[in-house]
Amino acid sequence: MGDTGQSTSIPRIWLQDSINSGIKLGLDNCSEMLKRLDNPQKKFPSIHVAGTNGKGSLCAHLSAIGSKNEVLIGFFSSPHLITVEERIRIDGRPVSVELFEKSLLSVYNASLMKPILQPTFFEITFLVSLLVFSEAEVDVAIIETGLGGRLDCTRLVEAEVCAITTISKDHSEILGDTLVKIATEKAGIYRQNKPLFSLYHPDRDVREVFIKTAGRDLIWFSPKSKNAWEISKEFATIIAVHLGWSIENYELNWPGRSEDKIIWIPGISCRVSAAHNVESIENELKLLEDEVVMIIGMSSKINLQETLSPFFGREKISYTIITEPQNSRKPSVTTEEIQHQLKQLNYTKLEQINNPSEALLRAEKIARESNYSVLIIGSIYLVGEIMNYVINRDSLDLYDMLTIHESLK
Repeated sequence: MGDTGQSTSIPRIWLQDSINSGIKLGLDNCSEMLKRLDNPQKKFPSIHVAGTNGKGSLCAHLSAIGSKNEVLIGFFSSPHLITVEERIRIDGRPVSVELFEKSLLSVYNASLMKPILQPTFFEITFLVSLLVFSEAEVDVAIIETGLGGRLDCTRLVEAEVCAITTISKDHSEILGDTLVKIATEKAGIYRQNKPLFSLYHPDRDVREVFIKTAGRDLIWFSPKSKNAWEISKEFATIIAVHLGWSIENYELNWPGRSEDKIIWIPGISCRVSAAHNVESIENELKLLEDEVVMIIGMSSKINLQETLSPFFGREKISYTIITEPQNSRKPSVTTEEIQHQLKQLNYTKLEQINNPSEALLRAEKIARESNYSVLIIGSIYLVGEIMNYVINRDSLDLYDMLTIHESLK
């Protein structure tokens, strides 16, 4: 996907270079940038979603339901699997390269006004999304929080409804080392006199954070299902009913987070999951029914031993191939590190193959020989690389594969 001209090549390079700026919580940068861009976020109402796990899935379900109700939905999510444009969807489909680059150029030019500002990669893509949604005249924008909530730049949207999914320990080095601290950061998305939907949390102190924050505006959601994907669907339904949307049957393809339609390996049952922390990995491993050959690769972790702890005692995992995401926007955990930790968990059938596509080919061979299924897990970047390989292998259309639901048209 090359540049469309000289005017867009510099902003693309600027965007790529911004990856090195890392994570910077705070609203000042984006608040000033939005003023320079004529406050596009004020031109449409938003649904703002935060949480440790499941927030992207909840947003995706809401987008699909909204579309069924003939509501033109803009959907901002992160990170992306393959191409940055997929962070910004209109009616379930990634924004076109042309509209992305047009909006990126506007953001770039706004950053050069005095004083010059240097937003992060996440902030740039968020700002681009708001310009895209404004130009597309969306009816509603669904905005997935990047990190935390209180100081995440997405806090600047005009939210009519807020929702919080799970609260568990992830990014503790930034959000705090207790569930209460993490909950306090995420509860910061609440807007006065607007409903705050929250997944009911078993910890009383965590619940108290939400009660004190939102008071009468708090609406608890207690799921019937124990399956994470079904919980997201239930949660979306509750919010949709509040919005006055009818609930009809809909199909949703959310690769790496749902039961998808991609033929990862012809003739082999293959489950592909972006699960990357203790809670999401535990949820995923509960679903294992068949013996599997597992492909695992991860981005850097503060505590790798704790992250891998859910793999202990999983007898369904018969063989493991350890790989490294090649295009991760964070350093990958080395295959040696993961192998060392899995050996501590009594895994013996282990193999290191650094290249993810070669790991998939090896997993296919073992699965066919032993009649196993395949599990790919550990990183959204790993999912993206293997998905990109499959798209090229089968000559599939990238945008069609990244479109998550039917168009309302």
